[in-house]
Amino acid sequence: MKLYKSTITPNSNFATSLKGDTLFGQFCWAFRYTFGKEKLESLLETYENKPFLVISDAFIENHLPKPNLPPRLFQDDSTKLSIEERVKKRKENKKKIWLEANDFILGDFSKAKNLKKEAKKEELVMKNNIDYKDFKTKEGYDPFALDEFTYSKRDIYFLLDEDKITLGELKQSFATLANMGYGKKASIGKGRFSFGDFVLQDKLTKSSKTFMSLSPFCPFEKDFDKFYYEPFIRFGKHGASLANKNPFKNPIILADTASVFSFKEEQSISFIGKGLKGISSHKNTVHQGYAIVLGMKKELN
Repeated sequence: MKLYKSTITPNSNFATSLKGDTLFGQFCWAFRYTFGKEKLESLLETYENKPFLVISDAFIENHLPKPNLPPRLFQDDSTKLSIEERVKKRKENKKKIWLEANDFILGDFSKAKNLKKEAKKEELVMKNNIDYKDFKTKEGYDPFALDEFTYSKRDIYFLLDEDKITLGELKQSFATLANMGYGKKASIGKGRFSFGDFVLQDKLTKSSKTFMSLSPFCPFEKDFDKFYYEPFIRFGKHGASLANKNPFKNPIILADTASVFSFKEEQSISFIGKGLKGISSHKNTVHQGYAIVLGMKKELN
């Protein structure tokens, strides 16, 4: 499998966060609209154990998330500080959650940044329901708040099995997704974006004892030596035509993005997890329980 990166430029606000598992679900609909239902179903037949595509979360351009590790595992001089200074430094470091890609490769986590200006901005926007018979608001058409996100440019990683889906098919389907809009309220213009070239990422380390995930995943592996993560509960919903009857999926618990795990022996892997089925009344539903992983130089003690 080959790892590619594309940078998206948002052209509108978003009403759904850019998480890898949701991006994969939206991509599947876009692929179906572009190449047909039969071709998509053939790809999904073996997805539970062998993915044709894994998509990451969207990260600030040219950056990766800082690994989600306890503060004691980051090398610093906090033990030399007073308790007050130590607490203050821990609070500052907690906000520094972004690393330049090269610093991640080198394992220099001390260079993590607090990119407040580039970070996702969230706000509640008040909307009015209207009666489309006369285009007026009246009793029973109460105002509501829509949670909207504003993004700067974002990098998205794609791990592709080119024996099953070509890079050209990936680009065409992603273009369909960009044009139809991502997530909630796409029908009123939310979630629109453009994107750049798909660039092969051959410098990111694969062989290591320690890895970091680039999206939520199902940690079904039993031979982890160490595992640091925060749980992420996905309350999924169906989209498009499947939303017409019981749109809700069963909730699932995943390990969130930037989880870190290690093995006793060095491994050469590019993804972790498994495809999830049986989470909906729609029998053919699958969920991306996979995550792209990047090898880390740091070993967990």
